[in-house]
Amino acid sequence: MNGKTKASNGSAHKAAPQADVTPSFIPPTLGANVTSKRFQNRTMVQWATLTAISLTLFHQNIVPVSSGLRAAAVGLIFPGAGYIACANITGAVAFIVTWLSLPAAMFAWFGAGGFLFPILVWTLSVVGAYFAAGQSVFEYSDRVSVVLLGALVFYLRYKNGIERKEGEEKRVKRNEYLPTVLNEIQTTAVLAPPASERELTLDELRDVQYAIDQTRLDVSDWLNFTYIDQFQTSALRYQLYDMIYNLSTYQGIYTPNFHGYLSEGIQNVIAKSLTKPVMGFWKWESLWGKFTTDYDPVVRDNIMVTGFLQQAIMLYTANTGDLQYTKPGCLKFEITDKISYRHDVHSMGKALVDQWTSNPYCLFPCEPNWIYTPCNFIGMTGQVVYDRVFGTKHAEDIKPRFLESLMSNFADKSGSILPIRSAITGFTIPGLTGALIDLSNGVITRGYLPQLAEQSYALFKGECLRYDEVTKELSFVGLSGADNLDTGNYETGKHAIYPHVAYVAAEFGDEKVRVAALKYINDHVGLETTSTGARRAKLGSFFYNMARLKGTLLRRNDWLNLVREGPSKTALAGPILSQVPYPGVLVAKARSHTSKDLELVLYPSAAAGDFTLGVSRLEPGRKYTYGKQEATADSSGNIHISVHVEGRTPVTLTPA
Repeated sequence: MNGKTKASNGSAHKAAPQADVTPSFIPPTLGANVTSKRFQNRTMVQWATLTAISLTLFHQNIVPVSSGLRAAAVGLIFPGAGYIACANITGAVAFIVTWLSLPAAMFAWFGAGGFLFPILVWTLSVVGAYFAAGQSVFEYSDRVSVVLLGALVFYLRYKNGIERKEGEEKRVKRNEYLPTVLNEIQTTAVLAPPASERELTLDELRDVQYAIDQTRLDVSDWLNFTYIDQFQTSALRYQLYDMIYNLSTYQGIYTPNFHGYLSEGIQNVIAKSLTKPVMGFWKWESLWGKFTTDYDPVVRDNIMVTGFLQQAIMLYTANTGDLQYTKPGCLKFEITDKISYRHDVHSMGKALVDQWTSNPYCLFPCEPNWIYTPCNFIGMTGQVVYDRVFGTKHAEDIKPRFLESLMSNFADKSGSILPIRSAITGFTIPGLTGALIDLSNGVITRGYLPQLAEQSYALFKGECLRYDEVTKELSFVGLSGADNLDTGNYETGKHAIYPHVAYVAAEFGDEKVRVAALKYINDHVGLETTSTGARRAKLGSFFYNMARLKGTLLRRNDWLNLVREGPSKTALAGPILSQVPYPGVLVAKARSHTSKDLELVLYPSAAAGDFTLGVSRLEPGRKYTYGKQEATADSSGNIHISVHVEGRTPVTLTPA
């Protein structure tokens, strides 16, 4: 960034919870897999049962059966095994086709919850073996298939054993450096300015403006959004939710007394997130993942919507006091042109709590049948805000079981959190744990598990991040695969990780790393100015730009405090800037210090000029001064004032 937030070296306005500064270490008991082993064993028993049935049918001589049925029986051992029994050219070709189609089927199961697809490939291979068989079968095909299956299981167990051993060795190394890195993070952190001094520069406002511009688009207008698929990380819903998180951060930290077009824009994005282009995917995931035509997106296994949306709506509700989303049925989820479901924050909250309480893993699935830890972290963060606003304590009550399952079933031996596990089979997908997971967990766990968040950033910083004190530049070691992926458009590049580094470093007060990461984007990726004057990165997805915006907005403990405490009661009770022309005026600061006054810092979004502002929640009939002028609040507590906005324009409204 070209500018710096005002008073960037000021004292912290809120103390961090004790858990945030307690030294941490990785215990050897991680990854015990108590629950997941139960499901893994069940899966293996089911597979062994199928194999036993296969062998029984293949060898039975009580009832005469055709060669086709015997080949089909062998097909129960694993997908395509029946073609081995065929022992002909047709079977050989079909075997190859089956195994070429399996990766796509497995990806559809992983990427879109399509449990139907691997089942379909297996079923078709059994049926295909029946028709491909000739007059006789290969009599040793059952034994060959069992040996092949056994070899695969042995290899996977052997590989898993190696990974566990490597994880143990990595855990030892991590425990050696973690105390030093954690101490460095805590002792060198640049504290956030006091709440009363939080203000954005014009450059930073231009970054916020890019998000504001998108909030003003019609619900059917997807200009500037990345539109690829609606099943994985490029989905429109994640772009919308992240935009709300950023604007709620801007509102809660810098402008708690500004509603106007900011609140209206957030409401528009919430409405947009419920439309068919966003929610239509759930019809298909319900059909091919859960085999049901009940498309209700809230009641079961969809925390990638309910958890994310609950966090978005609750941040807005907590910042503004607007309770419109508590009204029964106010949220209309449009699945098809004719099918929709109505919910509200209370029914979503109940669905979340019920599933955390009843699921064997505590954490529950996003894609049907797949449990993603990031989705559960975000959902639980939303629950923390919900509890704070409505006086409940569900998140705290669930925490012991949530944390126990997380450490047992979703942590590997090295101390990293696994991103995914199959709720049906109990198995995870190997190779998905990477540096980016450790890094991003530094923020998404911050509001619920602050100690885990700090340890996650320490792992990334200790192993992957290098800062040159002379050049003030960053470099990375040990990154691979998805670590260099822009998850918003699936394009790879060394620039992809920088915005994530910026916002996580910002949350821990690692100011030199935050600045260096944003500077790299500015210098090497480049920024461009839109027609409204907003700024965005030239390369990267919309999601990439939202990650960069987080790095612009956050400072030490900002996300932690926003989730757990929110704006001060004084600010929430004070006057609000309720009407602001846009385009026209950008708001760098809006805060009430006494619940009677209102301090504003404004910039013109284009040309300087005179603008009419509306202020609400004043004392009816009372006179207020701003500068050398005076105005009287009407019977509803509203006034309209004319202000000349040119450059940085401070305006303070106080009772006369």
